[in-house]
Parts: sequence; C-alpha cells; structure tokens
Amino acid sequence: MCVEESKQSTTAYIRINSKTRPKLQNSFKRMAVLTVHIFTDVGVKDTDDELLLKYLANNKISMNLLVVFTGSDGISAGDALAYWIRTFESNVLQKLTVGTKLSYTTLADYKCNDHVCDYGLQISPLDGYDGVNMTVNKKYVFAGDYITPEGARPSFNRNGSEAILDKFFKEGKLIDIPSAHMVKMRFNSELLSKFDGAFKENIVFTAFLLIFARMSPDHVANKFAEGLVNPNAGRGANYTSVSKLCFELLGVDADFLRKKETHLNDTGNCLNVSTCESTARNYCSELEKNGVTLNDKDETIKYLTDINIMLQCIADKGREVVDSSELVDIFDSGSHGRVYVSDFDVDSIPSKLENAWELFKENADSLTDCFNPVYDLFAGYVLSGVIHGENRVSHTSQEFLKNVVLEF
Repeated sequence: MCVEESKQSTTAYIRINSKTRPKLQNSFKRMAVLTVHIFTDVGVKDTDDELLLKYLANNKISMNLLVVFTGSDGISAGDALAYWIRTFESNVLQKLTVGTKLSYTTLADYKCNDHVCDYGLQISPLDGYDGVNMTVNKKYVFAGDYITPEGARPSFNRNGSEAILDKFFKEGKLIDIPSAHMVKMRFNSELLSKFDGAFKENIVFTAFLLIFARMSPDHVANKFAEGLVNPNAGRGANYTSVSKLCFELLGVDADFLRKKETHLNDTGNCLNVSTCESTARNYCSELEKNGVTLNDKDETIKYLTDINIMLQCIADKGREVVDSSELVDIFDSGSHGRVYVSDFDVDSIPSKLENAWELFKENADSLTDCFNPVYDLFAGYVLSGVIHGENRVSHTSQEFLKNVVLEF
C-alpha cells in the first residue's frame, strides 16, 4: 500500500510542478543551502499556514523547502496540495528568493522514504506519524506546547504528534512555542500590506468568517469550541475579535448594547437580546450532544450571547453601505435559532450576513486588530531566528511586527 501511495503522489507531484514552476535559477550557481521540511494543514479555515509558506519562500534566506501536506478538517492531503497550487503558488513564485527551491509531497508519501533535513517545522497535527524515517540535523520547531500548561487544553497541533515530539525532545532538538504566546501575534496594516492577490482576499474573508461563524458542534476539534467564545475556559479568540470589531465600528461594547436594546430598535436597528441568548443556549446544547463537556456553561452562554448581540448590531450598521437593504434579524429562528458555523465560503455567504460582509470589506484595512492571530507565521519567524542563532520564542508582538515585515 505504501509503495502504491508513493507512486501515485510522486506522479502527481512531477506533473504539477513541471508545468507551473518557472526556471528561476538557471543562471544561479548552485550552492549548499539549508533544507527545511514543513508539515502543514493548508486548507483549514484559518488560512495561517499559507502565510507562513509565503514568508519562508519569499524571505531573505535561501532554502530548500519541502512542504509536506497533511490534510485536515475533511480536506485530503492531495486536495490541500492542489488548492495551494491553484490559489497561491503563482503569487509566491513571482517573488521566490534567489536560491530557494520549493517542493511538495503528502504525508502518506513522506512516510514511505527516509528523509534528512537541517530543520523541521511542524504547524499541523500529524495523525500518529512518529518521525522514525526522519533525521533532523539541527532543530525541530513545533507550533504549540510540548508540555501542556496546568489547567490548559493540549495544543491543537499536538494531536497525534506525541511520538515525533518525544523523538526530537529526547534528541535535544525540539523547540516548542507556547500556544498562549502565539495567540498574541496579530496583523497590523504594515504586515497586511505584505500580502496581495489571493492572499489578501483570503485573509479578509477568513477574518470575517471567524468573527461571524462559530466552530461547528460536530467538528473534530469541537472540544476547543468553548474556549474560543469564553475567555475563562480558553483564550477566547472569537470573543476578543468580535469585541474589538464592535468597538472599532460602533464605539461601544456588549453591555452598552444590552442596556440600549429598546432605544436601538426605536432608531432603526433589529436587536433582540432574548433571541441572542436562546441561540447561545442552543449552541451549547449542540456541543453537549456531540460529546463536549462544558466546563463553564453559564459563562459560556453569557459570552456567546454578548457575541451575538454585537454581531447583530454590526449587521444593522452594515445597512449604511448597502443600498436599499432590508432590516434583518440575523438570528431570527425563534426558539430554534442557530449560530452561523464555518461551513460557507466567500461565494456562499448567508444572505442575512451580506450587509455585515460589505461593511467589513469596506473597512478591512483599518480592522487588522480584529483579524485572527498569525500563529504559524510567528512559528516561521521563530524558525528564521533559530537559523540566525537568535531565540525569538519569547519575542513580544511588537518585536515580531517590527522585524517580520523587514524579512520578506
């Protein structure tokens, strides 16, 4: 089976790359360059892996980059590779660092052969892969916690990665990056300006998606859903982003909006706090039906209700940028109301969210503080530091933003 998988994926690799990769290095004298193997789940909703790949391929360090597509969230490794080629590769190749080589494979194929590299970078779960056929000469950088902090959930990328992390820890080569620190790394306008075309389009839509849509209750990682909306049960990334967006666009917070419900509705808004709360309760019930134990259910309902209140008022404001738009209760389904989940793309945005999407797009360049964290881009930044003999794991968000924009 392994031989057959290897044969199929290698054939696909040769076909894709012989047609798409320009011969940028014909006049470049070959020199020994660093080899970096990257495990990535390109194709998931956060679009962060893609940013990391652009950074490493377009920064000032010549490298042989082997990108190992793992697949995730219902997307096969082969489909993830094809998605990268179709959507992003041409943008990266236009600015490919002189001396850098970009190659691809899938995790199934990677398992079938022996590999040697200078550095490894893991920014995805590895589905039980133990790294037995992988030799890392220098360091293996992991985007997550090797040892889970007391009271915290294990890092998402640690799932199915225990064996390979143990291997490189015992070899003294593992460098892990705390999840609680990575979450602090966000965009500013200067960093956003480094991405154009499909990259920027995906950054803006993904930010909108993760603000207006929650993790599906039946998602494979649904145990993290509570912590996304409740800062007391996790890092509260969804709550933080929605709160920042609300303040940027409306200048107020959820408490103010709760108290002003009647006044708002008298002045052309459509806020129904009761519907926002019942929708939050329904979401928590759906999580429990899918096997999730909620550690702080009452507060989770409260925080999610606040999120829903803020989203409704942002949608109401969206009418200002959409001609002849109707006033709409985005959660209006009576006692059976449901939150929006991340099951739509830029071409299938629910009609009730169109006003909010137009408002978000129009103001996107000034809303970068509301965008989702750039976890994996920070991991690549740490790797670049390691290559230069610099420990960047504890760099602040200010240090990261100051330095990273100068490097690609």
